[in-house]
Amino acid sequence: MNCPSKRLFLSVGLAEFVALTLQGCGASTSGVDLTPAPDQVEVTITPSVVQAGGYALVKVVSAMADSISIESPNGTDRYWDSGPVLHARIGSEFGDTMPGVQFAVRERGRLFDVREKPMKVVVCRRNNCREFYRELPVRLPERNERSVAITGGWSTAFTKRAVTSRDKSVLLKEALNHAVWNLQAELATGRVNARLQGFYGSDERGGSLDVSREIKRIGEGMSYGLAMHVGATHTEWLPTDRSSVLSKATAYRASIGPSIMIKGLTASSQIGIYTDGQETLQEVSTFLSLNGGLTEVRSPVTVTVEKTFAFGGEPMIPRRQDQLERLTVGVDLVHNFALRLGMTTHRSAWPTQNEASDLRASEIYYTLGGQYTISW
Repeated sequence: MNCPSKRLFLSVGLAEFVALTLQGCGASTSGVDLTPAPDQVEVTITPSVVQAGGYALVKVVSAMADSISIESPNGTDRYWDSGPVLHARIGSEFGDTMPGVQFAVRERGRLFDVREKPMKVVVCRRNNCREFYRELPVRLPERNERSVAITGGWSTAFTKRAVTSRDKSVLLKEALNHAVWNLQAELATGRVNARLQGFYGSDERGGSLDVSREIKRIGEGMSYGLAMHVGATHTEWLPTDRSSVLSKATAYRASIGPSIMIKGLTASSQIGIYTDGQETLQEVSTFLSLNGGLTEVRSPVTVTVEKTFAFGGEPMIPRRQDQLERLTVGVDLVHNFALRLGMTTHRSAWPTQNEASDLRASEIYYTLGGQYTISW
């Protein structure tokens, strides 16, 4: 069997994965007899409509055939096998000559989202070949024109906290549940991706601003950019009455670095500074933000990943550290309403005059809640 020629195809990541998953569940089959008996040629396509980025299993049966082939009219793709049966795995890009995602067209309020791609079926017997034509239906995604999204939500945080010293003495250890409110606004134009977010809890609150600006376009829909992050967090749960090293001051961070941008998605690695009002630390960080409601093809998922590490105080092995890892996922359940899941790990270390008494704090919490989004 001959394989089709390779070509570059711009995938839309998560949206295509969801489409492929749905395509495999309860897929329908279409079948047609191209000629009547006794020299019958039967073609079946599963699923009957191929999702963008997906594929169809095409079966051609002709009991009297020596060989069977499926070809695109322009000759770019061809599947062939000897014998009375041909099995072919045909992708949605069948017959395309240009790479890239093709979009549905909306005209006078009606969405035209199925493209019928012609397939030429050639059935040969004793050097006598017959040609038939059949269509491969491909469902095209609708281009997402939205560029602004505002999201608000509420979650319950299941939290474990501890503050200990290196000699294992315990200053604080608790497990509790508390409510967290969050608000987020995002802008995605392709050339600029920006996100402003904040959260408010009973004893911890904060906010941040991320902006990424395109510098150079490197492909269809993708570009290199420069990203900036500024943020502030105020914590009130530390036991400041047990140690003068601890404080309830607001911590600020700022960083800058290169980014890779797609509309609705930004990935960046940055360097910057962190300060809690008492000392200033160096910081390295990684950020990833995906809003499926603003990507070129909409998807039902939003993801935010944040990892920062601030250090200072010692030249070789820093005793003053602050490390944050945060993952937030939103999955659409119904129109504009999503399930919100999150996990955060925050660890800090403070040096004291006696190294054996250095303090360490850890906070781990899981969040479960919902969020509502409006976009335009």
